[in-house]
Amino acid sequence: MRLNPQHYYPQILVRKSKELQAHQSLQKPENTSIPSKAEVTEMHFDELLEIVNGFGPYQKVRLFLICLVGIVCAFHAMNMVFVGAKPDYHCAIDAMNLSESDGFVNTTFEQWKHFLRFDEEGCEIYNPSETYDLISNGSLVIRGSKVTGDASIPTKTCSEWEYSDAVYGPTIVSDFDLVCSDAWLRSTSKTFYFLGRLLGAVIFGQLSDIFGRKPMFFFGLLFLLIAGCVAAVAPSMFVFIPFYILQGAAQTGLFLVAYTMCTELVAPKYRLMAGFMIQSFYSVGYMTLSLMAYFIRHWRYIEVVITIPVALFAAYWCVLPESVRWLLSKNKMDEAKAIMKNVAKTNKVVLTDNMMENLTDKKDQPEVPDNRKYTFVDLLRPLPMCLLSLNVWFNWLINAMVYYGLSLGTDNLGGDPYINFCIAGAVEIPAYALCIIFLNKLGRRLPLCGTMIVGGISCVISGFIPNHMVAVKVTFAMLGKFGITASYGIIYLMAAEVFPTVVRNAGMGVSSMCARIGGMLAPQMLELKQVWGPLPLILFGGLSVSAGLLALLLPETAGKPLPQTIEDCLNNKSKKVTIDDEKSEKINLEGRL
Repeated sequence: MRLNPQHYYPQILVRKSKELQAHQSLQKPENTSIPSKAEVTEMHFDELLEIVNGFGPYQKVRLFLICLVGIVCAFHAMNMVFVGAKPDYHCAIDAMNLSESDGFVNTTFEQWKHFLRFDEEGCEIYNPSETYDLISNGSLVIRGSKVTGDASIPTKTCSEWEYSDAVYGPTIVSDFDLVCSDAWLRSTSKTFYFLGRLLGAVIFGQLSDIFGRKPMFFFGLLFLLIAGCVAAVAPSMFVFIPFYILQGAAQTGLFLVAYTMCTELVAPKYRLMAGFMIQSFYSVGYMTLSLMAYFIRHWRYIEVVITIPVALFAAYWCVLPESVRWLLSKNKMDEAKAIMKNVAKTNKVVLTDNMMENLTDKKDQPEVPDNRKYTFVDLLRPLPMCLLSLNVWFNWLINAMVYYGLSLGTDNLGGDPYINFCIAGAVEIPAYALCIIFLNKLGRRLPLCGTMIVGGISCVISGFIPNHMVAVKVTFAMLGKFGITASYGIIYLMAAEVFPTVVRNAGMGVSSMCARIGGMLAPQMLELKQVWGPLPLILFGGLSVSAGLLALLLPETAGKPLPQTIEDCLNNKSKKVTIDDEKSEKINLEGRL
């Protein structure tokens, strides 16, 4: 049975007419002219969505299809945990016939190798041939794996290594020998990957505004397919790294566009839920990756298996529409109306042409007292505004660094790295769910502070727990991941509400940049375990607690009007406006980009 929305339509027109007449009477009391027909019948796209059912069968099917892309994006966002895993290794030692010398009567070849591998780092060994000669001529005596004698034993630098397959299969570390003098390439490749993510967010964001969501969605799929396949067959790190950077750019850009399509597809009151849905699918992909890596093991096959399914999404071309909001912003009215008619037909709602006669997506903008142009510099003056901006940006940087540090460092916790990684993905779903449930009730500032402090303290405790207490160590690390995941969602929403309208885009742009820098620093922070095993977790925890305490200095924004000017922001005075749902919907987005 089709729903007839005609009884809604006159009510909307009457309400809009009354609002417009009231507005004109306030602005020009001497002029009481009746508004024109075009002014009265202008309808906002959000109102039309409500008429045709803003979360009907049409939206549900396409939202589900787009969310499936989140799973693939998670595969590519976190694959370095297994693709770049570091297996145990030793210097390779050529086989020798020890029975030819009387000096090795009581020594097996395994004992001989154990003696030669004196360096725990696996970068040097005693020179096999020269040591063999010293033992053969009696200068040294070997019993089992112990050697005695007065002669000095020469050493040599390893040039080949043997890698254990007890935990991991072949990885880029074992294939490209990223150990000893080349160990820096392992962490650097992760840092470059985050550089690619930064570029992808900037480039895809701009291009999707210019060319549309749908073309950039499929371009992102093609881009990811090519970059992933080339990376899978890369013959060296110098081929792998450039395409891994492109893989990072494609993954981030694709997820950004997919997220935007999800939130623009539904009515305003469903946007937060739509954002949560794609994040939940992302977490499912996060967990599924550990299962796939466990059974596949070989890094090249992992890359292929997570990349080839991207081609299946080409079938979406006939199903996914262009964003109606984008079409309206580009004045492509005919295409927008055609899509809305299809939405109404699928949702079994009657939609007439006159309802879409003056369709718009423009919003009433609050007035700003002056007309001067504001820039990034205005975020740094006066001093109170500068301190507020630096506080927000520091929180973004720390949230991103700790989030990715804990995600990429699950193999450092002990126990089964595949199970650890799966749990790290699983804790994200309840973390985001709690954000949605409690943020409006408890505000922003205290939950941000609380989650960062709880997460930070959990990380510090995990760092000090002995390695043999694996279950306890992993539990506290996962509590840390839970806390930082929740705080990452909160800081995005809070930042959008803290910065005044005149510099909000600039403030959020710098915030996003700080998050990318934090992600790039995370792999380097993890390398500090070479100095002291617990150091990365202690630093993550300490920085998280520090940022959480600084968050107490931020103003509470829940239920308050958005500041329009810098003066409003500093004086906590602003005109009463409705907090835009588009700000609220982004609670989870930046945690993934």
